[in-house]
Amino acid sequence: MLISVGCSSSGDDTDDDESDVDEVLDTNTKNSSIVLSMQRPWDYLLNRFPWGSFLSEGAFKRVFRVWNSAVQAEEAVSVMDVNKIHDKNMVGNELAVSVMLSSLARRHVCPNFVLMRGVFTSAYAPSRCLWGSETNKAPQGKHYNPVQRHKRPHEPPASQRGLYQYIRMELCQYGDVEEFMKTQPDSLLSPEDARHLLFQMAFSLHVAGDKFGMKHYDVKLLNFFLQSANQGNISENEFPHTILRYGLGSHVFNIKMPTSRALVAKLADFGTANIRPESNGQPVMLSNFTTLENTPPDFMILGDAALQGYGHDSFGLGLCMLHLFTGDAPYEEILETVTCPPNFKKKLEKIWEANRVNSGYNVIRSVILHDVYEDEDGNQDGEPDGTLYDTLYRYLVLFGIPEKFQRKEGDRIWNVISQCFDEENDTATEGVRRSRRNYNHEQKNKVSGLDFSQYQSDRELFSLSCGKDERIARARANLEKLDGGMYLLLSLVSFDPNRRASPLDVINSTFMAPLREDPNKSIFDEKNKVYSYLSYSVC
Repeated sequence: MLISVGCSSSGDDTDDDESDVDEVLDTNTKNSSIVLSMQRPWDYLLNRFPWGSFLSEGAFKRVFRVWNSAVQAEEAVSVMDVNKIHDKNMVGNELAVSVMLSSLARRHVCPNFVLMRGVFTSAYAPSRCLWGSETNKAPQGKHYNPVQRHKRPHEPPASQRGLYQYIRMELCQYGDVEEFMKTQPDSLLSPEDARHLLFQMAFSLHVAGDKFGMKHYDVKLLNFFLQSANQGNISENEFPHTILRYGLGSHVFNIKMPTSRALVAKLADFGTANIRPESNGQPVMLSNFTTLENTPPDFMILGDAALQGYGHDSFGLGLCMLHLFTGDAPYEEILETVTCPPNFKKKLEKIWEANRVNSGYNVIRSVILHDVYEDEDGNQDGEPDGTLYDTLYRYLVLFGIPEKFQRKEGDRIWNVISQCFDEENDTATEGVRRSRRNYNHEQKNKVSGLDFSQYQSDRELFSLSCGKDERIARARANLEKLDGGMYLLLSLVSFDPNRRASPLDVINSTFMAPLREDPNKSIFDEKNKVYSYLSYSVC
């Protein structure tokens, strides 16, 4: 499978379009004919997938909802333009991780991964008049109509041929969690629904990390999709409730939902994922900076001294938890009016954008200046990306200034934070040795930080601990009502990666205690539709 898109692989895979993906991965097949066996002609695209609807688009990938005439059902298909991707191993990485995690869902180890159903390649991109585009999402209507006839598009000329990878997946009927929340009253979930989804998200990350050492590096609600827990027609009269049972150690966790709203959260989009255990503890790389608004604070404070590992996903899970309880929008949209103060930004620029080999922040400099180009004469084109400046400041507004960690590595950033936001900042006597003789002089020179006024004003609105913004205040109230809620959130978004809660900590937290089954009470005494996932149980 990987060799078909130009990736090196110790074992290449074949694809029978309707076969189980586990059977697709035949690591004994090394014949170069596999490349040809996976290619599909233009007529195949038209006949097998006669209808489609555009769903989303990323840098190199588009996702569609399509009708598969072979199985007479709708599917999701992602289409990647392989020729636009410099690092072909990224394509192979997404394939490999998708297949491995899909196998866990198929074997009922963990239901919280999107099922992958097949992969093939083609020299042709999907036809816009059949599958749609961002500007015309459903050119043939919102649903497939077998009676309706459309003019078949002509095969593109040779000059328009390329290399496209098609991945067939289950279609999650409720879309991603962020979009689903927008369909709910006041764009808000009930606290119990939020708890149920957070548990499933944490379980998926724990299993992926435990089984394959996976670090996702882009955990957010947009990458969790919602599918009905029940396939087929399940009578709500016969089964009023649906229960998902998860075994972990000596506990079994019971997620009980009304059958009409029984949802499974499924993790997807593994283009940035890493399954190499040797990467743990290594310095961060440019590829670890994915959704910049969700960059962990330790990356920005420690720079090149920050380390790869599971902490990135834990922080992302914390932002997911915050979003589940604020409703409405992700934190960066709620804090859209909050921007990095001028003095703070100016001081950060001198550190982050310093053009020195040993600056200690070369990776961050590369992120900020990614779209800035310099010609031979020194003329620059393009604009620096200021997202990280706003991101670090918004974290400080939301969560407050934390206790300093790894002071040696992050000393310069910690000093800038103090100079700009401390209530009393001793700037005049900086570097002067304290003594009784100069004590009174020092006291007279204590002043507020350079941007203290703006910081206090932003905190009054958006601080998680005391902010008056309606969404922030609502989240705070709901989290404080639930035993362990606020404590868990603050543990996940800890600035110090060594103190950050892990997905396993989330599952075993006080916040999740109400989901634990009472061993003395049988759930089978009631009319429930029950699905059990007990591979991690030792009961």
